[in-house]
Amino acid sequence: MVYKDISKVVLGQLGQEEFVAPLSASILYFIITMSIGWIVRSLNNAMMPEPIKTHIANFTSTLEMCAYFFENNFIFKHYGGFWLFIAVVIECFIANRTFFGASENPCQAFTGFLEQKMGPVTALITIIIQALGGLASYKFARMVWSLDMVPDHRDRYFETQCSSDLNVAFFYGFIIEMGATLIDTWLARQKLVKLAIVDELIKLTVGSLMIVLGIELTGMYFNPAMATGHTYGCHGSAHWEHLFVYWLGPFVGCYSAVLVGGILHIDVEAQEKDSKKKKE
Repeated sequence: MVYKDISKVVLGQLGQEEFVAPLSASILYFIITMSIGWIVRSLNNAMMPEPIKTHIANFTSTLEMCAYFFENNFIFKHYGGFWLFIAVVIECFIANRTFFGASENPCQAFTGFLEQKMGPVTALITIIIQALGGLASYKFARMVWSLDMVPDHRDRYFETQCSSDLNVAFFYGFIIEMGATLIDTWLARQKLVKLAIVDELIKLTVGSLMIVLGIELTGMYFNPAMATGHTYGCHGSAHWEHLFVYWLGPFVGCYSAVLVGGILHIDVEAQEKDSKKKKE
């Protein structure tokens, strides 16, 4: 069924009022998004000099990750939290292998600045470029929605206004986004188990679970660029509330994660080496 649906769309055989199954539309949406992102970054790596190469990679990676989550909303709508969780884990697992080390979240640049791994000018330029990538993701998503595969895509393509994902008081939203960013940022800097892929899957599981638990509260972005691309200027939140919850919240979370990391750091490989030295 999925194959037939995708064939109809690719070959232009879908009638004007004919739609494919939501699953088929989501799979094709992700295939298009991932393929374009991978091709652009591959060409960028082969042709562009630094620092242009890094800026293009960060822009496209941010755009791509933000674009995923437009479709994730439909997965949550049609299939619920469990399949949203599975989708996010798969998307991030693939992204870790196709982003070629590029960053998709301004929190990473801000944390790099806090840890003195990145200068203030470079961090600021990176954050601005990623914010632009987040905003551009909506334009990209509309391009895919124009294929008119399902009613959800048609509705979003023709929408004239959007609604904020902030469904709690703005201060609670601030705490939620800050806490999620703190956990995600701190966890990313730990070595929980020796086997790299298991370590990665544990971290992806925690991040994906937080998204499922918080999606109906704030959208659970813990990514300022994504939140801006999805909801900035939408009905239901003032501009200052958006900036307070989705930018200040995550940045405070990053700062807190750096502080916590200075107190509590897990590195099983380092601990094992220290243990061997003590025995010797």
